[in-house]
Amino acid sequence: MIGAFEAAWGLEGFWWLVLIIGVAGLVRGFAGFGTGMVFIPLGSIFLDPLWVLAAVIAVDVAGSAPVLPRAIRDVRGRDLMFMLMGCVVTLPLGTYALTASDPALFRWGVSGLSLALVALLISGWRHHVEIGPKGLVGVGAASGFLGGFVGMPGPPVVLAYLGGQYRPERVRATTLLFMLMFVALLGVVLALRGVLEGGGLALGILLIPAYVAGNLAGQALFDPGRARLYRAVAYGVFIASALAGLPIFGG
Repeated sequence: MIGAFEAAWGLEGFWWLVLIIGVAGLVRGFAGFGTGMVFIPLGSIFLDPLWVLAAVIAVDVAGSAPVLPRAIRDVRGRDLMFMLMGCVVTLPLGTYALTASDPALFRWGVSGLSLALVALLISGWRHHVEIGPKGLVGVGAASGFLGGFVGMPGPPVVLAYLGGQYRPERVRATTLLFMLMFVALLGVVLALRGVLEGGGLALGILLIPAYVAGNLAGQALFDPGRARLYRAVAYGVFIASALAGLPIFGG
Protein backbone atom coordinates (compact mmCIF):
# COMPACT_ATOMS: atom_id res chain seq x y z
CA MET A 1 0.00 0.00 0.00
CA ILE A 2 2.98 2.29 0.57
CA GLY A 3 3.70 2.08 -3.15
CA ALA A 4 0.15 3.21 -3.91
CA PHE A 5 0.59 6.31 -1.76
CA GLU A 6 3.93 7.05 -3.43
CA ALA A 7 2.31 6.73 -6.85
CA ALA A 8 -0.54 9.02 -5.82
CA TRP A 9 1.78 11.61 -4.29
CA GLY A 10 3.95 11.60 -7.41
CA LEU A 11 1.09 12.17 -9.84
CA GLU A 12 1.54 14.99 -12.31
CA GLY A 13 -1.08 17.54 -11.33
CA PHE A 14 -1.35 16.33 -7.72
CA TRP A 15 -1.53 19.85 -6.29
CA TRP A 16 -4.16 20.78 -8.86
CA LEU A 17 -6.19 17.85 -7.58
CA VAL A 18 -5.76 19.12 -4.01
CA LEU A 19 -7.07 22.52 -5.11
CA ILE A 20 -9.97 20.95 -7.03
CA ILE A 21 -11.12 18.80 -4.10
CA GLY A 22 -10.83 21.81 -1.81
CA VAL A 23 -13.16 23.77 -4.08
CA ALA A 24 -15.50 20.77 -4.26
CA GLY A 25 -15.60 20.65 -0.46
CA LEU A 26 -16.23 24.39 -0.27
CA VAL A 27 -19.18 24.13 -2.65
CA ARG A 28 -20.60 21.14 -0.78
CA GLY A 29 -20.22 23.03 2.49
CA PHE A 30 -22.39 25.97 1.46
CA ALA A 31 -24.62 24.34 -1.16
CA GLY A 32 -25.11 20.89 0.44
CA PHE A 33 -24.18 18.90 -2.68
CA GLY A 34 -21.92 18.90 -5.71
CA THR A 35 -18.67 17.14 -4.79
CA GLY A 36 -18.82 14.87 -7.82
CA MET A 37 -20.01 17.63 -10.14
CA VAL A 38 -16.82 19.58 -9.39
CA PHE A 39 -14.20 16.88 -8.84
CA ILE A 40 -15.13 14.26 -11.44
CA PRO A 41 -15.03 16.46 -14.59
CA LEU A 42 -11.83 18.25 -13.50
CA GLY A 43 -10.21 15.18 -11.97
CA SER A 44 -10.69 13.29 -15.23
CA ILE A 45 -8.34 15.77 -16.92
CA PHE A 46 -5.49 14.30 -14.86
CA LEU A 47 -6.67 10.80 -14.02
CA ASP A 48 -7.91 7.59 -15.62
CA PRO A 49 -11.67 7.13 -14.98
CA LEU A 50 -11.07 4.22 -12.58
CA TRP A 51 -8.68 6.36 -10.54
CA VAL A 52 -11.28 9.12 -10.43
CA LEU A 53 -13.95 6.75 -9.12
CA ALA A 54 -11.60 5.18 -6.55
CA ALA A 55 -10.62 8.64 -5.25
CA VAL A 56 -14.27 9.67 -4.99
CA ILE A 57 -15.03 6.52 -2.98
CA ALA A 58 -12.42 7.40 -0.35
CA VAL A 59 -13.30 11.11 -0.19
CA ASP A 60 -17.07 10.58 -0.07
CA VAL A 61 -16.92 8.10 2.80
CA ALA A 62 -14.79 10.47 4.87
CA GLY A 63 -16.85 13.52 4.00
CA SER A 64 -20.16 11.92 4.88
CA ALA A 65 -19.16 10.44 8.24
CA PRO A 66 -19.76 13.57 10.40
CA VAL A 67 -23.37 13.98 9.24
CA LEU A 68 -24.41 10.32 9.38
CA PRO A 69 -26.18 10.38 12.77
CA ARG A 70 -28.56 13.14 11.73
CA ALA A 71 -29.14 11.57 8.32
CA ILE A 72 -30.03 8.22 9.88
CA ARG A 73 -32.56 10.00 12.10
CA ASP A 74 -34.22 11.90 9.24
CA VAL A 75 -34.02 9.33 6.41
CA ARG A 76 -37.11 8.26 4.46
CA GLY A 77 -36.37 4.54 4.85
CA ARG A 78 -38.97 3.36 2.34
CA ASP A 79 -37.48 5.50 -0.43
CA LEU A 80 -33.94 4.41 0.39
CA MET A 81 -34.83 0.71 0.31
CA PHE A 82 -36.57 0.84 -3.07
CA MET A 83 -33.87 2.98 -4.70
CA LEU A 84 -31.15 0.60 -3.50
CA MET A 85 -33.07 -2.34 -4.97
CA GLY A 86 -32.84 -0.77 -8.42
CA CYS A 87 -29.26 0.38 -7.94
CA VAL A 88 -27.93 -3.09 -7.07
CA VAL A 89 -29.21 -4.47 -10.40
CA THR A 90 -27.79 -1.83 -12.75
CA LEU A 91 -24.57 -0.72 -11.05
CA PRO A 92 -22.55 -3.69 -12.41
CA LEU A 93 -23.86 -2.90 -15.90
CA GLY A 94 -22.66 0.69 -15.55
CA THR A 95 -19.18 -0.35 -14.44
CA TYR A 96 -18.98 -2.78 -17.35
CA ALA A 97 -19.91 0.02 -19.75
CA LEU A 98 -17.18 2.19 -18.19
CA THR A 99 -14.39 -0.37 -18.53
CA ALA A 100 -15.46 -1.28 -22.07
CA SER A 101 -15.55 2.30 -23.39
CA ASP A 102 -13.00 4.94 -24.32
CA PRO A 103 -11.98 7.31 -21.48
CA ALA A 104 -13.02 10.25 -23.66
CA LEU A 105 -16.60 8.97 -23.54
CA PHE A 106 -16.40 9.09 -19.74
CA ARG A 107 -15.43 12.77 -19.90
CA TRP A 108 -18.17 13.59 -22.40
CA GLY A 109 -20.72 11.79 -20.25
CA VAL A 110 -19.67 13.49 -17.00
CA SER A 111 -19.64 16.98 -18.48
CA GLY A 112 -22.85 16.51 -20.45
CA LEU A 113 -24.71 15.15 -17.44
CA SER A 114 -23.48 17.99 -15.22
CA LEU A 115 -24.53 20.66 -17.72
CA ALA A 116 -27.96 19.08 -18.23
CA LEU A 117 -28.62 18.92 -14.49
CA VAL A 118 -27.51 22.52 -13.90
CA ALA A 119 -29.73 23.71 -16.75
CA LEU A 120 -32.70 21.92 -15.20
CA LEU A 121 -32.00 23.31 -11.74
CA ILE A 122 -31.64 26.86 -13.07
CA SER A 123 -34.90 26.53 -14.99
CA GLY A 124 -36.77 26.03 -11.73
CA TRP A 125 -38.65 23.01 -13.10
CA ARG A 126 -40.57 20.98 -10.53
CA HIS A 127 -42.83 17.95 -10.76
CA HIS A 128 -45.87 17.28 -8.59
CA VAL A 129 -45.95 13.50 -8.60
CA GLU A 130 -45.78 11.28 -5.53
CA ILE A 131 -43.31 8.65 -6.66
CA GLY A 132 -44.36 5.11 -5.72
CA PRO A 133 -42.27 1.97 -5.14
CA LYS A 134 -41.88 1.10 -8.85
CA GLY A 135 -40.85 4.65 -9.66
CA LEU A 136 -38.29 4.64 -6.85
CA VAL A 137 -36.82 1.36 -8.08
CA GLY A 138 -36.52 3.01 -11.50
CA VAL A 139 -34.79 6.03 -9.99
CA GLY A 140 -32.34 3.73 -8.23
CA ALA A 141 -31.74 1.77 -11.43
CA ALA A 142 -30.97 4.94 -13.40
CA SER A 143 -28.67 6.14 -10.62
CA GLY A 144 -26.87 2.80 -10.45
CA PHE A 145 -26.12 2.73 -14.17
CA LEU A 146 -25.06 6.38 -14.40
CA GLY A 147 -23.00 6.07 -11.23
CA GLY A 148 -21.20 3.00 -12.53
CA PHE A 149 -20.65 4.49 -15.98
CA VAL A 150 -19.71 8.11 -15.24
CA GLY A 151 -19.48 8.18 -11.44
CA MET A 152 -22.51 10.43 -10.99
CA PRO A 153 -25.49 8.66 -9.43
CA GLY A 154 -27.01 11.90 -8.17
CA PRO A 155 -29.00 13.40 -11.09
CA PRO A 156 -31.90 10.87 -11.12
CA VAL A 157 -32.28 11.22 -7.34
CA VAL A 158 -32.18 15.02 -7.51
CA LEU A 159 -34.83 15.00 -10.24
CA ALA A 160 -37.00 12.60 -8.26
CA TYR A 161 -37.07 14.98 -5.32
CA LEU A 162 -37.69 18.15 -7.32
CA GLY A 163 -41.28 18.16 -6.10
CA GLY A 164 -42.76 20.13 -3.27
CA GLN A 165 -44.23 17.21 -1.33
CA TYR A 166 -41.04 16.25 0.52
CA ARG A 167 -39.59 17.89 3.65
CA PRO A 168 -36.10 19.33 2.92
CA GLU A 169 -34.42 17.55 5.84
CA ARG A 170 -35.83 14.19 4.75
CA VAL A 171 -34.73 14.75 1.15
CA ARG A 172 -31.22 15.70 2.26
CA ALA A 173 -30.92 12.69 4.58
CA THR A 174 -32.29 10.16 2.06
CA THR A 175 -30.09 11.51 -0.73
CA LEU A 176 -26.98 11.53 1.45
CA LEU A 177 -27.46 7.97 2.67
CA PHE A 178 -28.26 6.71 -0.81
CA MET A 179 -25.08 8.31 -2.17
CA LEU A 180 -23.00 6.85 0.66
CA MET A 181 -24.41 3.37 0.16
CA PHE A 182 -23.91 3.73 -3.58
CA VAL A 183 -20.24 4.51 -2.98
CA ALA A 184 -19.91 1.40 -0.80
CA LEU A 185 -21.59 -0.75 -3.46
CA LEU A 186 -19.39 0.77 -6.16
CA GLY A 187 -16.28 -0.14 -4.20
CA VAL A 188 -17.51 -3.73 -3.80
CA VAL A 189 -18.39 -4.10 -7.49
CA LEU A 190 -15.05 -2.68 -8.68
CA ALA A 191 -13.17 -4.87 -6.18
CA LEU A 192 -15.02 -8.02 -7.28
CA ARG A 193 -14.21 -7.22 -10.89
CA GLY A 194 -10.56 -6.69 -9.96
CA VAL A 195 -10.45 -3.12 -11.29
CA LEU A 196 -10.52 -1.12 -8.06
CA GLU A 197 -7.45 1.10 -8.25
CA GLY A 198 -5.37 1.06 -5.07
CA GLY A 199 -3.57 4.17 -6.26
CA GLY A 200 -6.89 5.96 -6.66
CA LEU A 201 -7.94 5.00 -3.14
CA ALA A 202 -4.60 6.22 -1.80
CA LEU A 203 -5.06 9.48 -3.69
CA GLY A 204 -8.53 9.90 -2.21
CA ILE A 205 -7.12 9.42 1.29
CA LEU A 206 -4.43 12.04 0.61
CA LEU A 207 -7.12 14.46 -0.60
CA ILE A 208 -9.32 14.08 2.50
CA PRO A 209 -7.71 16.92 4.54
CA ALA A 210 -8.23 19.45 1.73
CA TYR A 211 -11.80 18.24 1.24
CA VAL A 212 -12.67 18.47 4.93
CA ALA A 213 -11.05 21.92 5.18
CA GLY A 214 -13.07 23.15 2.20
CA ASN A 215 -16.26 21.65 3.61
CA LEU A 216 -15.78 23.32 6.98
CA ALA A 217 -14.99 26.65 5.31
CA GLY A 218 -18.13 26.39 3.19
CA GLN A 219 -20.28 25.67 6.24
CA ALA A 220 -18.72 28.61 8.10
CA LEU A 221 -19.42 30.95 5.18
CA PHE A 222 -23.02 29.82 4.75
CA ASP A 223 -25.68 32.40 5.56
CA PRO A 224 -29.32 31.25 5.05
CA GLY A 225 -30.22 34.78 4.02
CA ARG A 226 -27.91 34.48 1.02
CA ALA A 227 -28.98 31.02 -0.12
CA ARG A 228 -29.79 32.24 -3.64
CA LEU A 229 -26.31 33.75 -3.99
CA TYR A 230 -24.68 30.50 -2.88
CA ARG A 231 -26.76 28.50 -5.34
CA ALA A 232 -25.73 30.87 -8.14
CA VAL A 233 -22.05 30.49 -7.20
CA ALA A 234 -22.41 26.70 -7.04
CA TYR A 235 -24.07 26.59 -10.46
CA GLY A 236 -21.29 28.74 -11.90
CA VAL A 237 -18.64 26.39 -10.51
CA PHE A 238 -20.52 23.34 -11.84
CA ILE A 239 -20.74 24.85 -15.34
CA ALA A 240 -17.07 25.88 -15.37
CA SER A 241 -15.99 22.41 -14.17
CA ALA A 242 -18.13 20.64 -16.77
CA LEU A 243 -16.83 22.78 -19.62
CA ALA A 244 -13.20 22.46 -18.52
CA GLY A 245 -13.61 18.68 -18.33
CA LEU A 246 -14.68 18.30 -21.97
CA PRO A 247 -12.20 16.27 -24.06
CA ILE A 248 -11.99 19.07 -26.64
CA PHE A 249 -9.83 21.00 -24.16
CA GLY A 250 -7.24 18.25 -23.98
CA GLY A 251 -5.82 16.73 -20.81
